[in-house]
Amino acid sequence: MKRRCFAFALILLLVLSLGAPALALVNYGSIRDATDCLGSAALRRQGEQVLPKISERLGLDLRVDVLTESAYGSVGDTAIEYYEEYNYGYGERREGATLTILLELQDGVGYAMPSPDSWCVYVNLRPGRGNSQDLANAIRDAVEPYMAASLWDGSDIVASSEALVDAAGAMAKAASDYVLANCPLDPAEAGSGPFSNNMQYVMDLAGYLTSEEWEGLESKAKALSESHQMGIYFIIVDDYTRYGTGDVYTVTTQIYHNKKLGAGAGRDGIIVLLSMAERDYAMFVYGKHAEYAFDAYGQEQLEEAFLGDFGNNDWYTGISNYLHTCDDFLTKAEAGKPVRYSPWPLIGIMTALSCVVAGAVCYSSLRKMKSVHSKAEADAYLTGSGLHLTKQYDRYTHTTQTRTKIESKSSSSGGTSSAVGGGGSGRSGKF
Repeated sequence: MKRRCFAFALILLLVLSLGAPALALVNYGSIRDATDCLGSAALRRQGEQVLPKISERLGLDLRVDVLTESAYGSVGDTAIEYYEEYNYGYGERREGATLTILLELQDGVGYAMPSPDSWCVYVNLRPGRGNSQDLANAIRDAVEPYMAASLWDGSDIVASSEALVDAAGAMAKAASDYVLANCPLDPAEAGSGPFSNNMQYVMDLAGYLTSEEWEGLESKAKALSESHQMGIYFIIVDDYTRYGTGDVYTVTTQIYHNKKLGAGAGRDGIIVLLSMAERDYAMFVYGKHAEYAFDAYGQEQLEEAFLGDFGNNDWYTGISNYLHTCDDFLTKAEAGKPVRYSPWPLIGIMTALSCVVAGAVCYSSLRKMKSVHSKAEADAYLTGSGLHLTKQYDRYTHTTQTRTKIESKSSSSGGTSSAVGGGGSGRSGKF
């Protein structure tokens, strides 16, 4: 009897586990898809780039959930429960807005909305900032054209996917228009939102990369980070002052630590941040293994591999060169041959030049001595009347000066310098 009860309980637990909606969700950053059929490059960019960027700007966590079952009753109740279950919301007050869509599998062929009201908008604004219902109405009005039954009848999954992308874009625009006009984010609260929840290896929060460019760079950075067991990050923002306090280097260290970036127990990693407002730049290296691969000289050499591209506004090439050079430096470090400054090439060049100069002087002197012959007796050099000097004078020939070049802190074109702080080291300046 006990065995039967145990078996029944085990089966029941398994059924409940398989039925849990959380396990079926495919995550595209701020967009979750339980159908696993709506994914596209455009949808991924919306979820992993566009919505997080706008969420930061507004101080409002924007999310989209596409579900295949309403586990908590109505779609509205499910939206509220998901908001709590997945800890949605920006800052301590967890302000945010969600678009929740309920689909059902039709005859095993495609997913469709079971009814016209199988979607809803849920908004949570703290008291005193704005009216949650007004914002929800604004978003609903903007999204409604993309919830038309003809787009969600299960006959064309591509049309549904495109409608979802458009709906997410309309949601973001409506939220931006309402919030910026009625309840903008307090500057003191900037940088406390969901930046960490969707942290990728390459983050373009300013919209300078195309979807295809970002996907390629993100894939490359992730592969290198996993291969070398070293976090390799790159972030583009509009204005770094919105993400922390202090100069651009200090803010970069704050982002690294606040988001708990890095790999392994030592959280080894390297991060580069570009801030477009004033063209500020910073590099931060953290962890024993990371600083072994990228010492002060190595950081300067790494910088020279990509900073010029950013000076020419070539963002994709610059990030590509950054990732490629990081891979090269880490590979050499793992082989026990990290990139280090060596004086020997310079010594060799100077020695060769010295030999050339010395040889030229000797050759010139020998040519002038061709008409001179030695005498066997010393008196052969005297005339009958003795040694007589016809002229005596001093002739100025030259003055020798020795100059020593005083090196600046950096030789990079952007006007950068080394920096220390945040438990690691790096560089910062302009590009």
